Amino acid sequence: MNIIFIDWKCFNHDDTIQTLQALGHQVTLYAHEEYNFPVSKSFVEDFTDFLFGKKVDLVFSYNFFPPVAEACHRNHLPYISVVYDSPYVYLYSYAMMYETNRVYLFDSAWVKELNQGGLSQVTYAALPTSIHRSLPSGDTIPERLRADISFVGALYNEAHNFYERMEEKASDELKGYLEGILSAQSLIYGADILKPLMTPDLLAKMHRALPLEPDSTSAEPADYRHLNDVLRRKLTSMERFRYLKTLGEHNRDNDRSIKLFTLEPDAEIPGISNMGIAEYTNEIPLVFANSRINLNITLRSITTGIPLRCMDIMSCGGFLLSNYQQDFSLDSIAPAPGFTEDHPLSTSAFLPGVDYDYFDSPASLLEKTEYYLSHEKERQEIAQNGKQKVETYYSLTAFLQRILPS
Repeated sequence: MNIIFIDWKCFNHDDTIQTLQALGHQVTLYAHEEYNFPVSKSFVEDFTDFLFGKKVDLVFSYNFFPPVAEACHRNHLPYISVVYDSPYVYLYSYAMMYETNRVYLFDSAWVKELNQGGLSQVTYAALPTSIHRSLPSGDTIPERLRADISFVGALYNEAHNFYERMEEKASDELKGYLEGILSAQSLIYGADILKPLMTPDLLAKMHRALPLEPDSTSAEPADYRHLNDVLRRKLTSMERFRYLKTLGEHNRDNDRSIKLFTLEPDAEIPGISNMGIAEYTNEIPLVFANSRINLNITLRSITTGIPLRCMDIMSCGGFLLSNYQQDFSLDSIAPAPGFTEDHPLSTSAFLPGVDYDYFDSPASLLEKTEYYLSHEKERQEIAQNGKQKVETYYSLTAFLQRILPS
């Protein structure tokens, strides 16, 4: 097939292009400065001119872009988009309604919501990942990239963020109520209690303290920005600090190497070393492969889905210890051939204690980190099982073969 690839700085950019070419497809890159605008007449016109005289079978992008959908609709071209960001407001664009769209989302709860809203062209698919088969090891790995326990991710504690800006003008009553519902949600993974509690009255109070207007070019829910940019982002920050502080405090009596790789260079957590930024392509795979335990603490706008971080950890042969996420248990892909029902690879679902493991409280996190740090053989076996499952079901090659028309 002849595929146009929307060219921007997305994850898996080079690997996806190379995989498409290895599968026998011709790939043409197309870049435009307004590809990610909510509406762009310039993009639609320029893209239509670009298509003139070309035989094109489909357009592909990571994340969904309304101008691309509009241009594909006008030119009767299938548009396949694989969304890995969350929250992602463009999924409420009116351009999502076009029958030329094929949108793949990694959060089954989100898929269900959009399907119920009439968008039948939205399909669940766990995110694919590049497979790292020959990472360097041994003395060649810088000590900075080695750890007993590591976490790679943002802390969302930047100065004057949305929640703190809202707090400045919020009443004590509103602040107390929000603190209460955030604390309650922090005890629960796999079910969302924040959205049902976002009543018109609560939204009005939050809007008065921090006006955030919905996008007028889309069907974005009125509560979307306050729910995701304010509450869920704040909750994620609270939880990441809480879990990391729990480990750091415990580490005062131990000699564990616990490292944080984050955008926030000034973040200080006693007992944990802040290593700053790890570069995605060349450093993060080495962190994942050379950490005895890799933590995942999911961004709370991802209700049930498996974050890309988890897939990347397992693809590197790293041991994954995650908070509970419902979609780990989804068996959404046909069984791999040649395996009996009792073999772990007979299911695409990730099995706790077999392919990865999860925690559901600070106490559980401490218990499981101590267990796996003292059960090396079991930890290594689980890491290898996770890598094998990702290679079997979730590689870029397997993923693209499933979603591309034959």
